[in-house]
Amino acid sequence: RRNIWMKPETRQQEMKKDEEDCDDHHFSEINTVDDFLSSNASSSLRVCCYGSSSPKTPQKYLDEAYNLGKALAKRGHVCVNGAGAFGCMGALNNGCSDNNGKIVGVIHEMWVIDGESHSAFQSGNRELLIARGDDLQERKKLLVKDADAIIVLPGGPGTWDELMEMACAKNLGLMDLPIVCVNVDGYYDSLGQMFHRGNQDGLIKLMPHEIFRFESTSVAAIKFIELEIFLKQRRAKQVCRKRPILQSQASMIGDAMGYLSNLMTKGGQLQTTHSFSVGDNTVSSLENDGNSRKVSRKFSLEPSFASSLFTFAAGVLAGLGIAMKTSSRKT
Repeated sequence: RRNIWMKPETRQQEMKKDEEDCDDHHFSEINTVDDFLSSNASSSLRVCCYGSSSPKTPQKYLDEAYNLGKALAKRGHVCVNGAGAFGCMGALNNGCSDNNGKIVGVIHEMWVIDGESHSAFQSGNRELLIARGDDLQERKKLLVKDADAIIVLPGGPGTWDELMEMACAKNLGLMDLPIVCVNVDGYYDSLGQMFHRGNQDGLIKLMPHEIFRFESTSVAAIKFIELEIFLKQRRAKQVCRKRPILQSQASMIGDAMGYLSNLMTKGGQLQTTHSFSVGDNTVSSLENDGNSRKVSRKFSLEPSFASSLFTFAAGVLAGLGIAMKTSSRKT
């Protein structure tokens, strides 16, 4: 159900290939949920979580929110959320707190006055950030500050606003965080269909699966972001390995251009000849005296410069060809 708006051969096949290529035992050896939750991730991630704050939130959404908090704690990740005491946020904080997880709450000062923050933030093991201002913009910025990924639980307009702002930023290329919607009982199916329609009609630049992913369970959502972060780090290492080759090529071209500049100013020296006439006689000289009535300048290059330039150009082209061939073999 979560992939009804995707092409069947796109994201699912890409994920399967990435998992097959992944050389980290964490992804290849863990098969069950219990095995997954019994070990910490290879690196701790800061995960921003959105979700409902309504006390009327259905129990099926609360159960999955609790599971998300529990899974984040078991995997050693930091759970960043709106510090709510009710709805999915409250259940999320309960799950994380019950399993001794690290929680960072971001709450607006208007709700601090009302005492609506979760009781978990009254202990010293938790962090509570207070946002100020006439609107919720500062609070939203603090939620995603230094985040590695975003997980979205079922929620109302506030949750949709936060999700849409991040989806817009990703579509515009302003950020590249993995975004996962926990699609409990198909809650976000319509959202996926809307983005698919928008992309088909040319209103959204990226394909829907390039903006966010839908998973039916919180554990699947965490597995996805861990894999995405791992693959992102691996691609960054591959780029770093290629960079010295590119730098050597750029250095060679820079040296060649410097040599060309030196050759043009020194190797092919400019000879200046002054010719002037005194009366009916024309005299050539390197200097012009006061008796000159008419002066003309002639510039010429030494004959050897043309052959030197041709030889130099041929050498540069041959060197570039060898360097590019060597680079392609290494990669």
